[in-house]
Amino acid sequence: MKKLFVAPIFLFLGFLSCQNKENTQTTQTAEVKVDSVVYKYETPPVITPNGDTTSTTLYVKYPKLSGGNEQAIAKINAFMEDLAKRGLAGAGMYEEDSVKKSAPASLEEAGKTFLKAYEDFKKEMPESGMGWYFDGGGDTTYISPKIIGVFYTESVFTGGAHGNYNTSLLNFDAQTGDLLKLTDIISDTTALKKIAEVKFYENEQKEAKAGDFEFDKSMYFWNNPFFLPQNVGITKDGLQFLYNPYEAAAYARGQISFTIPWKDLDAIVRKERIF
Repeated sequence: MKKLFVAPIFLFLGFLSCQNKENTQTTQTAEVKVDSVVYKYETPPVITPNGDTTSTTLYVKYPKLSGGNEQAIAKINAFMEDLAKRGLAGAGMYEEDSVKKSAPASLEEAGKTFLKAYEDFKKEMPESGMGWYFDGGGDTTYISPKIIGVFYTESVFTGGAHGNYNTSLLNFDAQTGDLLKLTDIISDTTALKKIAEVKFYENEQKEAKAGDFEFDKSMYFWNNPFFLPQNVGITKDGLQFLYNPYEAAAYARGQISFTIPWKDLDAIVRKERIF
């Protein structure tokens, strides 16, 4: 078996509406810089009964910050490390087992948990010729003296008809390291919901036209009223709204994402918290 390892590297990624510029920003204390922690592992290839070659692969990359407010940055880094470890370790577990366990001590331990789940699966279903994979990746989306925005995406296959993927948009207070709630950013979420609903269906009509498929409003929210997504992220252009698969539509629709410009939110955004 290959040795598990963690290696920090300097690397930037783009995501959805991320800006194509260096992710650094001067705060009141020091410049915030973005490095990364990367963990990867691949099992030795195995020849299946059908003659296919398969292996199980793990890859995790998440941002590690330095500079800025020392205590706040440490808190954000700890949050991201915990998120990555829990995601990797929990990917091979049933949900009820995952929530009962504390975060592994390291990414190596998290990787071992994932691989153990795969080995147990192979014992129960030796005829299965497909390997598993876990791919976790994240980076910053916004950095200012007041806000640090981060995304983290997990793509997982542990058998079945298809893999699953999920993205988290996280907004941190750059001076405290606290994870911000939507109400910390927006003063009137009822008004925001009305604005977002219009934008959502405008976006989907454009997507239907571009993809040459018929727009059908009933395919969204399973005929339930519109609701805001779990993930709303701060960008330089505005608020980014992201619905993960199954959140607002069927898996085949994929992720749904759109951005509402700041000018359209001027009356309800808490400017003192962001700008």
